[in-house]
Amino acid sequence: MSAAHTPLGQRVKDRRRELGLTLAQVGERLGLANGNFIGMIERGERMPSDAKLLELAAVLELDERALLTLKYAASPGSAVGDLLAPPPPELPRLRRFLLGSCASPRPMTRELERGERTAIERVIWQGLLEYVVLPELARDRHAPKRLRDRIDRWTRRRRTDPTLPIDPWWFEEEAEVFVPWARSRFRSWDLDLPTLTLKICHSASATDVSTVPLVDRELRERMIRAVEANQAPAASLEDVLIAEGLLEEDVDELLALVAIKKRRADRSRIQA
Repeated sequence: MSAAHTPLGQRVKDRRRELGLTLAQVGERLGLANGNFIGMIERGERMPSDAKLLELAAVLELDERALLTLKYAASPGSAVGDLLAPPPPELPRLRRFLLGSCASPRPMTRELERGERTAIERVIWQGLLEYVVLPELARDRHAPKRLRDRIDRWTRRRRTDPTLPIDPWWFEEEAEVFVPWARSRFRSWDLDLPTLTLKICHSASATDVSTVPLVDRELRERMIRAVEANQAPAASLEDVLIAEGLLEEDVDELLALVAIKKRRADRSRIQA
């Protein structure tokens, strides 16, 4: 393969053009004097260090694992593709259900593949659980019986322990009956990451839609202000998110995703 056609260089070039950035603009965002080094990467004349490649991935909003894989894939006997492959999902059938009912599956697939069970995956599932699955299980006598029985037992136990969570494995184990039933209960969902707002389309009717803030408005605004100011979120913000069932690493992941989406939205407004 000639240097002018390296997969890494082509991916960087394609993505830079997708974002409408010049070589000089990318170089500036990397702290370089000009865009010559970026042009050399694109032409296959230079190979960036791993550290610089991670910085470039952040500027171009690309998956770091994917770029590292492209860098090392051409090496004889390289196992980097296996090492950097997305981790298998903790709940594979539940993830397929989420992506299969998503109105924007392609970008959401990339978000969910970041981990075995990502923070975004948790909050999406929690929203669908609260606004679709649990209400429908309660009122549909044809709902999967074993799931209804488990939810009934969970409901009774919650009377003495209000913090008792629902185990998502119940739905994974019953996926063969749960997924077809759940897919008939609503049409699709989508997520606006900058505001952490879940939109659930219950039917083909354009008015039959629920718009669900995954965190309350004041909390969302505090998150966005913190990201805009490039500040760490206040301890109270972290406490609230953890109280909603998220781990500390999930909170960090959510804030990072909000920051990325907001930068994309800002750039779109500027280009418009």
